[in-house]
Parts: sequence; C-alpha cells; structure tokens
Amino acid sequence: MKRRSILTTIIAFLLLAAVIAAGINAIFTITYVQATFRTYTERGAAAAESLKEELNGFLNKSSTFLDLSEVRAVVEENPRFEVVEIRKDYPETLVVEVTERREAFAVAAGDGTYHVLDEVGNVLGSVSSAEGYILLEGFTLTVENAKADGAHFGEVLAVYGAMQKHLGEVRANVISVALEAPAEGWTLFRIRMREGAQIVLLNPAERAGEMAEAATKVYLGTEGDDWTDADRILSTITVSIVKDDGRINIGITR
Repeated sequence: MKRRSILTTIIAFLLLAAVIAAGINAIFTITYVQATFRTYTERGAAAAESLKEELNGFLNKSSTFLDLSEVRAVVEENPRFEVVEIRKDYPETLVVEVTERREAFAVAAGDGTYHVLDEVGNVLGSVSSAEGYILLEGFTLTVENAKADGAHFGEVLAVYGAMQKHLGEVRANVISVALEAPAEGWTLFRIRMREGAQIVLLNPAERAGEMAEAATKVYLGTEGDDWTDADRILSTITVSIVKDDGRINIGITR
C-alpha cells in the first residue's frame, strides 16, 4: 500500500512538472526572429535572404530551452558571415545580428579558379576570375578550416591594414601584390596600383605595415611636394629600411 502511494505521488509530480513545462513553453515561445544583416556584395545580399529563411526555422521553439549555439552554427555554416550578436529578448523574440565579411584578396586555387579571402584571411568562396580583387601572386598559401595562412601572409595583411587607413577601400586602388625574390636573402613585395604606379617594399618583414603606410602617403601626395598625377601613372615608389639607424627610406623612380 505504501509503495502504491509513493508511485502515485511520483506520477502526480511528473504530471505536474509536465503541465508546468507545457505552460512555460506556451508562454516562452519564439514568435519573432529579428534578423539584421549588413552586407557589402550582391552575393552577400542573396545569401542573407537564404539565411533569413533558415533562421525562421527557430520560430515556435521554446525560448527557454533554445540553445543559442545552434543559432550560431546556422549562421557560421556560411563562412561569408560573421556573428555580431545573438540573444534572446524574452519572452518571444530571437535577436540575430550578422555582418558580411569584406572581400579583399584572390589567390589561385590550382584548378583555374580563385579562392576569395577576406581582410584577415578567411576563405569566403571561389570565383572564376580575380577581376575586382587584390590578386596575390607568388605566395604559397595553405587553407585549413576555411582560413588561409602561409609564409609572408601576415605581412600582406599588415600591408593591407596600413593602406586601408589612408585609401579606405584598398581594392579600388590596388590590383595585385606579388612576392619576388630577386637575390638570395632578398624578398620584395611588388604592389601594382590601378592607375599604373608600383610600390616596391624591400625586405618588408615585421615592418611591412610601416613601409606600406609611408609609401601610401607618398602615393596620395600627402608627403613630399613634387608628386603629381602623372607620377601616379608612371612612377615606382621603392621603400627600404636603412640598416644603420632603422629609418624608412623612400625612393621614387619616374
């Protein structure tokens, strides 16, 4: 008799818990997905529309028991997107803010196509032409977990960041960055500008950003008095480090 009483109590408790859970689920249910996207390309805008539909799959799910890591996984399945914020706005709203990673570089994939990389080396997809991107030539890059890496790639990113401070959208001015080794112990970055000028960084190594910034200022005419529009078409700006005192030296060949 005592066992039956205990069993009845347990069943009653489970039924009560189920009723309470059902009540909570009814009150705390996702009825609105507030998704905000910041995109920069047509491909990004199209992908955002598709992602919105996927996020609507969380409608009618319990906001109490929803694991936000599931939402993050849906967004990050497309490497083009980066999560800015994911949160629950109780009792009924799922808030998702997403931004498109900025396309920057193209590097040959070996099959006639090009990997598209963002500003920090994330692989965003592939294209059939490098037109409109900064083509990386002569670099041996590896791709692992949708991230590019390799010798001198960190220096490329430093150059890009330094030029971005003065140019804004670097792709509007830079066509390509080529790695060359003119002699043993020497490396250089040859940066081809869209107007025709070239920037050459000799042995950039850890000071690649500083060297690129100095060259960009000359290219824009913000440093030096004799830089003309014609120079922007015909000249080569060569940047090196003076060994004796570490100064940045700039030479212009017209």
